[in-house]
Amino acid sequence: MSIVTPRNPWFINAAHHGVMARNARPASIVPFPTPPLAALLALLALLVTALALLASTAMTERLLRADAQARVAGLGAELLRRSPELAALLRAGGAADPGLMMPEGIRAGGDVLQLRLLTANGRVLASDGVPDPAATTVTARVPLRDAAGPAGMLEAVLDQAPRRALFRDAVRLAEGSIAMFGGAAFALLVWLALRRQRVTSAEAQARFLRRHDATTGLATHAEFRERLDDALAMAREQGWQVGVQVIDLRRFREVNETHGHATGDIVLSLIAARLRGAVRREDTVARLAGDRFAIVQSVLHEAAAAARLADRLADAIATPFILPGDLSITIAADIGLVIAPHDGEDAQTLLDRAEKALGIARAEPAAAIRGFEPALDAEARRQREIERDLRAAIADGALMLHYQPQYRLRDHALVGFEALLRWHHPERGMIPPSDFIPLAERSGLIIPLGAWVLRAACAEAARWPAPVRVAVNLSPAQFRHGGLVGTIADALATTGLPGHLLELEVTESLLQRDGEETERLLRAIRGLGVSIAMDDFGTGWSSLAHLWRFPFSKLKIDRAFIRDLGHDPRLSAIVATIVGLGSILGMTVVAEGVETEEQARLLSQEGCDQVQGWLYGRAMPAEEARALIAAQSGADHRKVA
Repeated sequence: MSIVTPRNPWFINAAHHGVMARNARPASIVPFPTPPLAALLALLALLVTALALLASTAMTERLLRADAQARVAGLGAELLRRSPELAALLRAGGAADPGLMMPEGIRAGGDVLQLRLLTANGRVLASDGVPDPAATTVTARVPLRDAAGPAGMLEAVLDQAPRRALFRDAVRLAEGSIAMFGGAAFALLVWLALRRQRVTSAEAQARFLRRHDATTGLATHAEFRERLDDALAMAREQGWQVGVQVIDLRRFREVNETHGHATGDIVLSLIAARLRGAVRREDTVARLAGDRFAIVQSVLHEAAAAARLADRLADAIATPFILPGDLSITIAADIGLVIAPHDGEDAQTLLDRAEKALGIARAEPAAAIRGFEPALDAEARRQREIERDLRAAIADGALMLHYQPQYRLRDHALVGFEALLRWHHPERGMIPPSDFIPLAERSGLIIPLGAWVLRAACAEAARWPAPVRVAVNLSPAQFRHGGLVGTIADALATTGLPGHLLELEVTESLLQRDGEETERLLRAIRGLGVSIAMDDFGTGWSSLAHLWRFPFSKLKIDRAFIRDLGHDPRLSAIVATIVGLGSILGMTVVAEGVETEEQARLLSQEGCDQVQGWLYGRAMPAEEARALIAAQSGADHRKVA
């Protein structure tokens, strides 16, 4: 499969929010309800406490009634003891005797508000005292009996207030204990429920964050792999195809550097929303890394559907982003596309091949969509083999440096050499630096490799028969890794080379990232006495700000402007401008790639200071460089003599 779709590199965009898909819920957690068991236990504790308090109140009333009943029974027994004839009168059930009086000591008084004697059929024979309507009373009736059996009844109305106060005091402590116990149990259960809720919520949040990106709400890499595995398993059963698209944003780093990471996060969230809006509900959108996204098309019936989706995704990202304050952000996307089972049957193979296709897309001058091609696998294997062999070559000291001379143009005096790395592979022959240097930068091998080049070049220059400057190229990766200033200082100290005889060449791409830190490092390097040259000037993001802000002592005109010098008058104007800038800023200007006498003549007319190229000598082994220096030095001595 080969899909190539060029894209315009920078766009200006307004937020477009798509339909939320199941795979990209917003990064928020709804608090979990209190666990049912804990809630029921807390409610049960509260209910038991309420019932216990109600039971204590009911028990108080029951005890008061039982007490009243017992007191009245005692009064009845005392009444029959004092008046034995009373039983007969009650059985007779005659008319009430107005003169019938309660015996002294049994009459109503105190908390006994009224006493009444009743016959068996309920007729009142005698009554003593009057109830108080305002008092809290209880009426108790007990049978009166003697040896002959039941005779009548004694009814009493008692004031309960004194007894109630006594009983209330007696049960108050018990009620308080019940309330305290119930409240403590309720509070404990509520605390346990809330604690469990917090733990459950934290666990749910952790699970969510493991599966969803916090900034965009999209699936994470782990969730993406799981969804891809599921989609592949289903596709094998149903005979479907599955599409995988890996998306990389061009120049997104510049958004963060120019407008800040907060603005960058807003743009990422808007991009996520657009990607969700471009896919179906059953598809998966994920954020794999900083500005790297991926999509799983779960059900594909034709390969062309994947290409159509890639176009929609690129268009969605390309729509202008208009942020608050009328800020316009321009973004473009490269897309690597694979389809299972054509390009692979397992998740890892598909992702690897999508990344390879993406790498080809990123190499295009404009944003592009690329499908996987089998040749990419062969190239990847070749790159892995070269990386393995390069690692071994660094360890075994199998690399070498050649040196290309640099001459002063006005008098053709030898002023220095540029150290160039060479690798003669035992099987592949001479491998050009353009093949293995980018690989070393990607793999991290550039750090030990760059340190070796520095030490070797400094050691060789320290042995030269005359003090001639040596120039060494630095990779931006060496600046990002850290420890570069220490590595340079160590190389100078170990070899004994004076700092002014070392020149370090950097490219403009280095200056695009973290300018303040880069400036600090360059000034620290200048503090060692080392000079710094801007290499390939004019081919990158050339800027006057770079020339006056950073501590350069030399500009190197790229060979692209020298190749057709003399055939295109515009090139002469460009070279004259660069030379003029160097002169104004007090910098030496060097032309690279000088191959003809005509080029040298024109450069001399424009006032260029130094030159290097095949016209003046190709890169040569160290022993030839030493011989050239010795010959030049001898010629100079003869001139002086």
